[in-house]
Amino acid sequence: MLKAVVFDRDGVLAYVDVAQASAHLTQLQPLSLLDLMKRWQIWGEREGFPCTLEDEPIFLRRFWLALAADFALSDQITEQLIQVNYLDYLRAFDDARPALEVARARGLRTGVLSNFALASLAPSLEVLELSGAIDVACAATVIGASKPQPRAYEIVAAQLGVAPAECLYFDDEPDCVAGATAVGMRAILIDRTRSSHDLARGIACDLTAVEAILAGAD
Repeated sequence: MLKAVVFDRDGVLAYVDVAQASAHLTQLQPLSLLDLMKRWQIWGEREGFPCTLEDEPIFLRRFWLALAADFALSDQITEQLIQVNYLDYLRAFDDARPALEVARARGLRTGVLSNFALASLAPSLEVLELSGAIDVACAATVIGASKPQPRAYEIVAAQLGVAPAECLYFDDEPDCVAGATAVGMRAILIDRTRSSHDLARGIACDLTAVEAILAGAD
């Protein structure tokens, strides 16, 4: 019996407005958005991603200062980069809030499990206006486990107060879907390039699948 629905954030509940982010950031420094993100990932893996909200602005400031030094950016530009807030580029999919509300209306707990490398998963859900319909938010850097490690799924289930086998899980990464399946969750791959669901194969084109699956579970 299902007691909870768990979602990945990026690609499932939300997405980055790449055009806006690129237009802003490429005006301030010489790297493309893709190269900037690659540099950020490499730098974070070397220096260590922040595990708390208090550490996050320190981490981000150090990243921008290092970039500014490498490219001899002016103090004015450097300060503008330090003031960049990634939340300004984050958008909720239109079907995100309705899917959460469908689950809550059926008395199910709701959670988010993300491999997001910053600690601000919960604040991001507030900005997206989704937090009021979410019971638990687990970011990999905070919980000390990342998908598809079994521990990541076990932690979010435990925080929701349910067993993994009582969870319905949605992710846009096949490996993360496989990880959820391995711990006993019913896992669905979100592929937003599709035009229709194939729930028999565990694939959905969007989050309208939540209602269809829960209705079928009645």
